[in-house]
Amino acid sequence: MVAYKKLFFLVFIALSLSLAQRDVPFITLHNAAERDVRMPVVGIGTGGYGNAQGQGGEFWNDTTAYNAVKQWLALGGRRIDTSIDYGTQKGIAQAIIESKIPREELFITSKVGPRFGLGYQETIDQYNTILEELQTQYVDLVLIHWPGWLNGSDTPSPNCNETDGSWKHCRQESWRALEDLFKAKKVRAIGVSNFEKQHLEDIFELNSLLPSVNQVEFHPYWHEDDLVAFCKQHDILFNAYSPLGAPDHMATTWKPLVLSNADIIAVAKVHQKSPAQTVLRWLLQQGIVTNPRTMNPDHMRENLDYFNFQLKETEMKQISTVINPSSVKKVCPDPNLIP
Repeated sequence: MVAYKKLFFLVFIALSLSLAQRDVPFITLHNAAERDVRMPVVGIGTGGYGNAQGQGGEFWNDTTAYNAVKQWLALGGRRIDTSIDYGTQKGIAQAIIESKIPREELFITSKVGPRFGLGYQETIDQYNTILEELQTQYVDLVLIHWPGWLNGSDTPSPNCNETDGSWKHCRQESWRALEDLFKAKKVRAIGVSNFEKQHLEDIFELNSLLPSVNQVEFHPYWHEDDLVAFCKQHDILFNAYSPLGAPDHMATTWKPLVLSNADIIAVAKVHQKSPAQTVLRWLLQQGIVTNPRTMNPDHMRENLDYFNFQLKETEMKQISTVINPSSVKKVCPDPNLIP
């Protein structure tokens, strides 16, 4: 409890000095980031889990991304999270162009590999494709999307230009490429996604730049608190994806869903906030930034309006203990299984 109180105080002081569009706080990135790169604490996710036949949750493509991002920008949102893997970057580009918002007011995150390969040249090529699809001269933050594929995947590990052909070597080569892009000032910050402690240590072994961000699944039903602490120890900002538990995707798996959990609803009622706002606040008070995915403008408004209340230490603990994370199925595959 004392740790929560101390952490919230530090985050509050930092964020109270850092208000951006629509009074959305931001956090300044460290490590492999240009000076004074400020990341809004909330963005919009643009990668869906469903398919075009309506199975598995919302289906996102360029059209849905265009409509969602257009609404998000109109409501005051300024951070957008995408990936070369999502198939949404061209639609995002169109929404940005039509908004006429100056590029420097936006914060765009995209990701490379491993679906299109890890490795040095593969990473460079993918970044060039990202710039082309987004119709921009630079991206604010580029992440290595996954440290590799799970064992047993029908997509084999690439040789990543030989050596031992391991995933470790592949992600190190991808990181080396991102470092070169960063040093050439072609990207403002670089980081990783779905990297567990052992994967981060592979990057540390290079004795070079450390990631500025690690984007990982994190919500009340799945929270790796030790990984958050490890990232904080190394000034790596923790970015939660599926922060609300991807209700469209997990509708038939979790009973109840995160936003239907009685304990979370009870805390939300005390503050006259929605369950979504309450969960986002729980994350913010841990110093965690988020990118909830939604096509619904009402939900977007909620996601931009959770900065005017504070959860008590007891409420923080109540949300953290609604379920034992090891007892539920994750939204995404477990990166710990990637060698």
